[in-house]
Amino acid sequence: MRAAALLLVVLAGPAQAAWEWNAPLTVNSVQGAAVFPHIESANRQGVAVSGDTVGVVWEDNRDGSPQCYLAMKPAAADAFQPEVRLSRSDCFEPVVLALGEGRFVAAWEEAGTVHARVLPGGTALQLTQAGAAQATLAMRGDALYAAWAEQAGRFRRIVVARLALQADTLVVKTARPVEARAPSDEQGWPALAVAGDGSVSVAWEDRRSRHTVPMVSHSRDGKKFALPARLTDIESGSAPGGLGAGTGAMRPTLAAWGTQGVAAVWLDKRDFLSGYDVFAAFDSGTRRFGKNMRVQDSFGDNMAQWHALVVGDAGGGLVALWDDARDGTPDVWLSEWDGEGFGDDVAVPAAHGPGAQSDPVATLDAAGFLHVVWLDRDETTGTRVRYARAERR
Repeated sequence: MRAAALLLVVLAGPAQAAWEWNAPLTVNSVQGAAVFPHIESANRQGVAVSGDTVGVVWEDNRDGSPQCYLAMKPAAADAFQPEVRLSRSDCFEPVVLALGEGRFVAAWEEAGTVHARVLPGGTALQLTQAGAAQATLAMRGDALYAAWAEQAGRFRRIVVARLALQADTLVVKTARPVEARAPSDEQGWPALAVAGDGSVSVAWEDRRSRHTVPMVSHSRDGKKFALPARLTDIESGSAPGGLGAGTGAMRPTLAAWGTQGVAAVWLDKRDFLSGYDVFAAFDSGTRRFGKNMRVQDSFGDNMAQWHALVVGDAGGGLVALWDDARDGTPDVWLSEWDGEGFGDDVAVPAAHGPGAQSDPVATLDAAGFLHVVWLDRDETTGTRVRYARAERR
């Protein structure tokens, strides 16, 4: 235990630092009182940085049905370029991953199956024949993986695929369920991370215990996965007041971190009177997650948190983000790991104040810049997808 704790400190890298933010930009070119953008996705993977280009994905109904879009902004540009429509049929929960040199791969649910495409250029590939949803992506080196929730009889189960990239074309090399046996209850909302040693971690929401529990499994090669284990350190049993089989936890997110680590952040209702809180756990390289810890500070403890995620980088940076209404309206907050715990909650300046700012997605780029995207809602003018970049002072 002590060795693991010491490794966590080494992985943590720099201590918490203040952030200096650029002026925010609006990403979506179409807004209106009847246009509703969404940036919900498995692992909250709605923004990526490829070379000097930022890519953002979302879904909205501007054309009368839900469609998915990608907008890009080169560093030299003052604004985001006009968005590219990814889908033809009803589309939900797009994700985006950087391939380098200004190229991206996006994945999404369309017409009940999972699709992916390399951008710019490239043609969409249908990754699944069976019904599937909630795709996510992860990559290290030339190893590109996707995961999704796929129908297997009555329930959905988690499938992990190894993808190959040939110029601007994607090919499915392998696609296997994490568990070979048929699921006994619903599985969904997978998160993926590829650690520095090439091992693959996958987490998801699981209902086999008759309440929602985040589960996790690991694989050395992305093909054969270990038996699932719980991310939460609260055992199933009667919830407080006899309210069900156990307290709920949902929407796990994963981030590769440091040289070999993986961090997990999710929403947890073990303190059921105040709603969901943000919790975290760490795998320092042993491929086992340790003790759970609360992320938000005491000022956020008496209200519900939403849309939590974690982002990390190879240099040891690690940041958790979410939204809550501690100041009266929804705002976006972040907390940075300092080697021993998560520091004080800090508001994202442009995503704080009057109105509703929520649903953050984020990434840390290779230079350590933090890129955050969120929804800014106005009942009169509509909802904007907003973007801001920050650097450590």
